[in-house]
Amino acid sequence: MVEKKAAEDYAKLFQSISLDKEVNPIYMNIEDMLARLDELETLLANVKAENNIIVDQYTNNIVGFAKEFRILKERIDTLENFVGLVNNNVDEVEKSLDIAENELNITDYSLKGLIFKPFLSKSKSSNQVSLDSSIEETIIPSNIKNNEFHPVQIFKTDNYFK
Repeated sequence: MVEKKAAEDYAKLFQSISLDKEVNPIYMNIEDMLARLDELETLLANVKAENNIIVDQYTNNIVGFAKEFRILKERIDTLENFVGLVNNNVDEVEKSLDIAENELNITDYSLKGLIFKPFLSKSKSSNQVSLDSSIEETIIPSNIKNNEFHPVQIFKTDNYFK
């Protein structure tokens, strides 16, 4: 009797279950996912194909410019060396200018000071006499050697510009 009752209960349970209600939504979701997966696969294939075309095209263009890039690199290196040389020359000229300003005792950079001060300082220095020649003098840098001005040697533009 218990078995008959259990069989009847199971029969009622199976009759109340609607497979269409339970399985169809899952089936529809699976179908929708498969359709979207196909779309994604197609999109990825298109992107990959375009990517390959672009990479091939631009890689060849970049490789084609390799010689020009090397030439440009050499020109930039040469320009950097030239700028360094000019910088060193400017430093040397500034040192020479500082020495000349010290020799001429120029502290006033107005037009009057630049024109008249060197003449006044030369006349004063020629009137001064050394008190003790045995005292060792400190060596002061000078642009004058053998009573002649020696300018700083700087680059020649002909060596760098053609």
